[in-house]
Amino acid sequence: MGLFRKTVGEPELQEEQPVQEKPVKDTGAKYIILPLLFEMLLLAVLFLKNRTACFNYLYALIPLLLGTAFIGTYVYNHEGNMKLFMSASCLTSLGTALQVLVDQVYDPITTFSLIKLVIGIIVAIIFIAIYNYFRRFLNYSFTLYLMMAVSAGIYLVLLLFGTDPNGYGTSAWIKVGAYTIQLTDFTKISAVMFYASLFSVHAKRDDKQVLLLSNIFFLINLLGSVAIRELGSFFILFFLHLSILYIFMRRGNKKRIYLIVVFCLVVLAVIMVFVLYKLMRADAAAGTLNSLESLLWPVIQKAYQRFSVTANINLDPNGAGYQLLQGKKALWMSGLFGNTVNFSAIPVAESDMAFIALCNGFGFVFGFAAVAMLWRIMISGSELSRQYLLKSRTDAIVVYGASVLIFMQAMIVILGSCNVIPFTGLPIPFLSRGGTYQTIVFCFVGLILHMSEKDIVEGGDSDDDFESDGPETEDGSEEASLEA
Repeated sequence: MGLFRKTVGEPELQEEQPVQEKPVKDTGAKYIILPLLFEMLLLAVLFLKNRTACFNYLYALIPLLLGTAFIGTYVYNHEGNMKLFMSASCLTSLGTALQVLVDQVYDPITTFSLIKLVIGIIVAIIFIAIYNYFRRFLNYSFTLYLMMAVSAGIYLVLLLFGTDPNGYGTSAWIKVGAYTIQLTDFTKISAVMFYASLFSVHAKRDDKQVLLLSNIFFLINLLGSVAIRELGSFFILFFLHLSILYIFMRRGNKKRIYLIVVFCLVVLAVIMVFVLYKLMRADAAAGTLNSLESLLWPVIQKAYQRFSVTANINLDPNGAGYQLLQGKKALWMSGLFGNTVNFSAIPVAESDMAFIALCNGFGFVFGFAAVAMLWRIMISGSELSRQYLLKSRTDAIVVYGASVLIFMQAMIVILGSCNVIPFTGLPIPFLSRGGTYQTIVFCFVGLILHMSEKDIVEGGDSDDDFESDGPETEDGSEEASLEA
């Protein structure tokens, strides 16, 4: 009996199953809080700078806070690009704070209007709401020719009825009652729609057709800009033209040769400006120019002055170089957090020289922050355009065009006001005053935000049903890939 002992087995240890943690959705809720804190920070900065400006900014702060909260929540819930939203929100509030300070320090011609800011945002919301209804028209062939006609019509109207409220010799505005509208800004919208329709895969255009039609549109803008003497906007459209052809056109000798020829023609045109100015200056002073020379002389003179003043702003300190010279003085006095000697002689501080006024009034810290946020908009737009390129080339061009028009205009005006490149005299996105252009900027940024929403990126129209008969792949990712 004792030989057999019943042993009690040890209980087996059961392995505990790890609890599956649900992934936490994080699309950047902090990017709603940061703009709200930034708007409050600007209130504190204005309180230290100018009490009247602080009080005026307080009126604008309520709609800014509400708009940031509601729009930010909408973009967050639809999983849009929150970094892009943060940059646009901070730039809007920074531009508002700058404008109320400009009214008190720099003696502008006009007064900042909060109503125009709110109207611009409302128009942008309406534009985004109806965009999905007319975006399909970008795939129709008649849209391309319609945009040509729209651009030509804008220049014709400005040539016949355009006004020059600033006295710069540029008839880029049209007066409607007590308001002036800069119609040349609408050529930027027509340009984006033109190129989106031009590269629509449903049109099945070859390289020759693309180059022919794009150059016709390019010449329309060139001749129209020369006729109304508005070369600033043309430079933006010129860069858009070259960059879209470089990025979205199929690789090949035609594209390579065309870009090389255009580069050589640009260099030749700059040389010809200096040569013709030297040849025609004496006759212009004597009043003996013929009819053709009389048409060319204002354009040549204006272009020559832009380049010569950039090279030496002290050549005519009380005339053509006055604006840049005062801006240079203001930059010298800026410091990290604004000047302490109350420099207030910046010409057109509310528009053309808004970046100089920003650095002078708020300091280089806010100036560099504005450039960084504009760069963030360009990066976000480029990344989104790359995503759309694998699905819809039309949408990719729309997103890229809107992004590059905002960023390039900002950089050209900023560098021009700092006397790095020839000054163009255009408004700066978000920072400058001007109802027409700022409304278009809000439309562009709102459109990019809308296109970044997850359900739009993953759903919607695509080019998958199109079968290419050329060397380009079906999704355009091989031959029409982003090269920059």
